[in-house]
Amino acid sequence: MPDTQLTWPRFREHLRKYGWIYLVGIAVCLVCTNLLWTTTAPRVPDDQAVVIFLADGYSNPDPLDDVAEAMLNRTQAYDETLEEVEFQSLMYADPSVDYTGPMVLMARLSTGEGDAFLASQVVMDSLVNSEVLLHLDEPVKSGWMADYGLEPYYVTVTDEETGEQDTYLAGLKIDKLAALSKAQAFNNEGAYLAVTSNGTNQETTLRALEVMVDELLNWKDE
Repeated sequence: MPDTQLTWPRFREHLRKYGWIYLVGIAVCLVCTNLLWTTTAPRVPDDQAVVIFLADGYSNPDPLDDVAEAMLNRTQAYDETLEEVEFQSLMYADPSVDYTGPMVLMARLSTGEGDAFLASQVVMDSLVNSEVLLHLDEPVKSGWMADYGLEPYYVTVTDEETGEQDTYLAGLKIDKLAALSKAQAFNNEGAYLAVTSNGTNQETTLRALEVMVDELLNWKDE
């Protein structure tokens, strides 16, 4: 009868020969657990959240946590169903160097993620070409952002079939929002604020963005 008694030398030899199987098993368990949590974790409905993408070669949403909290609290006075305001990074480097950014951007847009963008010039050009932006002419005429003096950014697009041109207000320049750079969250110079046209809570998003601009213009260095 073979000796099957567990000893430290036998256990160590067993791990030497078959340890990789345990490592693979642990990795598979971790991946499956993460996937299960990702697919089943509670989510705030899209129409009860405002998500702003910081789209540039570098961004860091963490310094804007207090701004997001203020946006949530102050906007709830207008829309009590609002449950979440969040800033997220969307890395977008020069497309001639890295195609990852455009691919991620298109994936986000195709699934309807994101209600607004703080976008560098190259990202803004991509958003305009993708025809996903809310035309801001009417909101601005109605007094949206009237108190903050942000310069409008108009674009002209040409219909390739008819040749007709359409000029509209695509975004607002955010060079005045120096707090973004001071907080090392986003490079505001030469960048824009834009709103997506497929958002499910556009009016709430517009209100929240007014709060954002107000908070950033009154930013106090800690």
